[in-house]
Amino acid sequence: MNTPKNNSLIRILQPYWYFVLTLIVLAFLASGLSLLLPKIIALGIDDYGQGTFVLHKFILEFGLVTLAVFIFTYAQSLTQTYTSERVARDLRTKLAEKISHQQFVDIQSVGPSKLLTNLTSDVDAVKMFVAQAVVNIVSSLFLIIGASVILLMIDWQLALPVLVVIPVISVVFAGIFSQVRTLFKKTREIIDWLNKIINESILGAALIRVLYSQQPEEEKFKIANLQAKSIGLNIIKLFSSMIPLINFLANMAALVILALGGYYVINGRMTLGNFSAFINYLAIFIFPILLIGFMSNIIAQASAAYQRIFEVLSLPERAEVGTKLADLRGNVAVKKVSMKIDEKFVLKDISFVAEGGSKTAIIGPTAAGKTQLLYLLTGLTFPTGGVIEYDGIKISDYDVDSLHQQIGFVFQDSVIFNLTLRENIAFNATVTKENLNKAIATAELEDFVSALPEKLETVVSERGGNLSGGQKQRVMLARALALNPRVLLLDDFTARVDSITEKKILDNVQRNYPGLTLISVTQKISAVEHYDQIILLMEGELLAKGKHDDLLQTSPEYVQIFNSQRSTNHYELQSE
Repeated sequence: MNTPKNNSLIRILQPYWYFVLTLIVLAFLASGLSLLLPKIIALGIDDYGQGTFVLHKFILEFGLVTLAVFIFTYAQSLTQTYTSERVARDLRTKLAEKISHQQFVDIQSVGPSKLLTNLTSDVDAVKMFVAQAVVNIVSSLFLIIGASVILLMIDWQLALPVLVVIPVISVVFAGIFSQVRTLFKKTREIIDWLNKIINESILGAALIRVLYSQQPEEEKFKIANLQAKSIGLNIIKLFSSMIPLINFLANMAALVILALGGYYVINGRMTLGNFSAFINYLAIFIFPILLIGFMSNIIAQASAAYQRIFEVLSLPERAEVGTKLADLRGNVAVKKVSMKIDEKFVLKDISFVAEGGSKTAIIGPTAAGKTQLLYLLTGLTFPTGGVIEYDGIKISDYDVDSLHQQIGFVFQDSVIFNLTLRENIAFNATVTKENLNKAIATAELEDFVSALPEKLETVVSERGGNLSGGQKQRVMLARALALNPRVLLLDDFTARVDSITEKKILDNVQRNYPGLTLISVTQKISAVEHYDQIILLMEGELLAKGKHDDLLQTSPEYVQIFNSQRSTNHYELQSE
């Protein structure tokens, strides 16, 4: 993937130089021929005054030039549309590739709402720049320079009042553009915020209604929306002051030409044809300036948008990955592992070993660092210090794809796609039919699937809306098992599954996947009393590890959690 070397908006056009060159040539041809039209009219007027006017000759010349302008302009329109769509497609592809190959922590730091804006509004702003601004700016500059030269050739004294407006307008453009670019960047940040609020409101719609929190959510949206409106109005105010100034200067120039040019015609210093041409060239001169004013809006938007896109494309490349290809035996070693997030330790000096085929439970209160430890074991994130090894080899030495093929991970949050059940479970292309069926049976999904009208071809609604919490978890477990992994990581899997189903599933796992290393984050000690090893984490520190009976003798914190859960379970049984 080619990543831009700097954030210059012009750099984005380099891979498409042949299209851009074609556009510039077509723009020059169309603009150059447009500059001929006032001269043809001027000659016609003078010929008519002198009695030498030939109608068919005038119509032929004017018609041929007009037809050529139409052909070149049409070709230019097709080329710029095609080029802009190519640029937009390639930008989205680069962003998608960057996101898919980027380190998980970097993507999390950018945020989904900004990435969504990058892929939609920001790319569209750059596309608009290519589709409209590039050619219009080039042709406008050519017309301004060409008209200026011709005006000077016709009468330099009459042309000077017209050309004075250029430096004045240039200063205005520079001042307004610098302010507007900053405002457009703020606008994109507000859009990120709006996307985040809307996304949270949609995903949390049920909770918002149950807690009767519609009003606070509406207020959050209104605040973001009003900020977007305020910035938008400031941008409009800046541009609304620019256009009247250009019109005023253009009208003053026209007034000078009418007064002074009319005087020249009366005194015979200028022919009527040249006077007519001068007025026409003034219009040609002024219109591109107005057009550049409008295009500066598009340029400012595109510049701010590309700056944001560049921030994502310039994220540091994924660290050098290993090339080790090996079938895991399932031995896991965590050696003095620490991890910082925002300069705060979430894990401190964690060490333990899980032998191949063993079952390890990780327990602890909220914010103990349990989930972060699982992310480290998958290689999705990286420790600040220490080493994680599989079968005595550093995790960083393994080929990432090969390693992930052998590690199953059931996330705490359900990640269900708007696909069929078959596609959700056999999400990896390497999953065989045999492994798929075994995973479904192990996750106790057979009865559920059999009861569906279209069985495995049943389409799951967005985010699994037509599935219960337990069904989602079992689908995710089946997805992890379908890879036929050597190591299975469960993040609080028992939270949404009843005790009876949980026991069946874990028995199935032990029977159908002999030798599988199981590492499970859980809140329920009762479910893991028989495990080979239980690890107690608190505030990122490992307080105790060992078998259940040993921990009851050696760890007061473990005893406290165990007694608390036992008394809670006893109370629930009495209530029933």
